Amino acid sequence: MHSNRAYPVLAPGVFLKQLEAPCVYNTLNDELYELSPEAMRFLERCDGSAPLEDLDAEEDFLSHCLEEAILELASRPSRRRVISGVNESPSLRYLMVEVTDRCNLRCRHCYLGEAGRNDLRWDTLRGVLDDFDELGGLRLMITGGEPLLYPRFCDLNEALAERTYRSVLITNGTLLEDVDPRSLPFQEIQFSLDGLREGHDFLRGEGTFRLVMAAMEKALAQGIDVSVATVLHRRNLHELEELGKLLSGLGVSSWTLEYPVPSGRMADHRDLMPGVEECLTYFDLEWGSGPHEGAEGYACGAHLAAVDSGGNLIKCGYYRNVSGGTVSSGLRSAWRNLPKMRPEGACASCTLLKECGGGCRFRAELLEGPGGRDPLMCARMNLLPGARS
Repeated sequence: MHSNRAYPVLAPGVFLKQLEAPCVYNTLNDELYELSPEAMRFLERCDGSAPLEDLDAEEDFLSHCLEEAILELASRPSRRRVISGVNESPSLRYLMVEVTDRCNLRCRHCYLGEAGRNDLRWDTLRGVLDDFDELGGLRLMITGGEPLLYPRFCDLNEALAERTYRSVLITNGTLLEDVDPRSLPFQEIQFSLDGLREGHDFLRGEGTFRLVMAAMEKALAQGIDVSVATVLHRRNLHELEELGKLLSGLGVSSWTLEYPVPSGRMADHRDLMPGVEECLTYFDLEWGSGPHEGAEGYACGAHLAAVDSGGNLIKCGYYRNVSGGTVSSGLRSAWRNLPKMRPEGACASCTLLKECGGGCRFRAELLEGPGGRDPLMCARMNLLPGARS
């Protein structure tokens, strides 16, 4: 039993969200919990000003909230403003923001192609940060290009403080050598690491492996949540098992493997693309969860969008011509106007559609044409000849 004179308050980093259903989200550990309307109403009152005896808490639910670090019990009243963002349907949960298309590397596999000189206008970016709060978004992913080259990166750091979503920095890691990770207001840093020294440096340039490993180890030593994304290519397959052991030993929270898409510079290096079948077993090595769960009736990326460096809301980094217009008129409006993808072609009648979501539709269209299947996802679902049983 808990003292009736205790004052329940939402824990630091915990916020209420009205998505397709009421939810509570912990930005610190990236956990999302769906709530009943009654549970939502109870948590909306947990601002630290009312004692437990006045809130009529259900004991089991209260205990669960305390165990999951959703609530804390204070010994005296101290009001915390409870914010409940209200989203759309389908909800925009994950937003990638390309703050610049500048980059210090010229990676062989970059799907964006050549680096540019464009930076997202500061007033536009500031508006996106505020709008995503108001929408009740979950994960804001700052990317590029290389985001540390954004001229107003220091202003961005300041503006990200005390947001209601989880801020993620996606970086190649080579420019963090003289940066104190504690000065970065991100709950997570995702590093691009495409193999061990040989495999990584082959794609990204001599000496880049050393730099990214040093930056990663420094961030981990400061207690920052670190995730890693690795692109599969012919020069790193033999390194993946050892790379996984290395990352696990360091304490990396999530490791995702990505099959390359032949666009941008990768279109000129198709010889680096391994066969789908030879990659299948390597996906058993990854751990952690990605943020791209689907929604019934929609294809991939139902809850995902991106803001490009010109200030347009686009479907993703691949579908750059599928746009909801400029975000300068508001992120919510642009999200409503963004065309949503529906299952079509070979995927529409597939019995496994709910499980796989149709895979990456850009890869499917690029490799098999409009309405085609994503060969990687079909192979992982054992739907292609030669796929593992």
